[in-house]
Amino acid sequence: MTAPAPPTSAAEPPRRRTQQRSLARRERLAAVAGELIVERGFDSLSVNELAQRCGISVGGMYRHIRTKADVLVMACESIYGGVLEDLAAAAERHADPEQRLAAAVEAYLAACAANPRILMTYREYGRLPAAARRRYMDREVAIAELLGELVAAGVAAGRFGPVDPFVVAYDIVLLGHLPALKGWALRGRVGEAELPRRQLELLLSSLRP
Repeated sequence: MTAPAPPTSAAEPPRRRTQQRSLARRERLAAVAGELIVERGFDSLSVNELAQRCGISVGGMYRHIRTKADVLVMACESIYGGVLEDLAAAAERHADPEQRLAAAVEAYLAACAANPRILMTYREYGRLPAAARRRYMDREVAIAELLGELVAAGVAAGRFGPVDPFVVAYDIVLLGHLPALKGWALRGRVGEAELPRRQLELLLSSLRP
């Protein structure tokens, strides 16, 4: 005798839809909060304006956060999100050590250029709770470690000269932050599309023996 199939819960699809809506709302809150903090700074962030821009009530917003500081955490959470995986995937498409590093650096510079919240994180980093600061640091260190491994592989293969892979890796990290930190100095001197190409050329030429 065949055992009866387990009953299908009719509540599962609606529950999934609710979870998806909640996730979309959190992502919207994070995006808008990031825009407002970049524009005005965290101290000037209005919770009421944030809720209004997101099309929800203040009470509805507090279903996703407990304090105003949580808004800053949400806005910073997406920084470096998925970047490590993108860099690894870019490197994996190549066999040559120099091409592997170049592909990873290109992916990293593109990710940084597309993320206006980098400057916000520098400016507001001290306001983040300790756990959020630790997560941000861990993500950055993981990216630097991957870049360092690619540099070390190039040194071992004789494609790069004798350099400290860790120092080079953090040089690359800062190259990605250059437009956010010094964009005012770059405007009118080098185009947004031209800058990463020049940065990559300078990096590779300095590494070659």
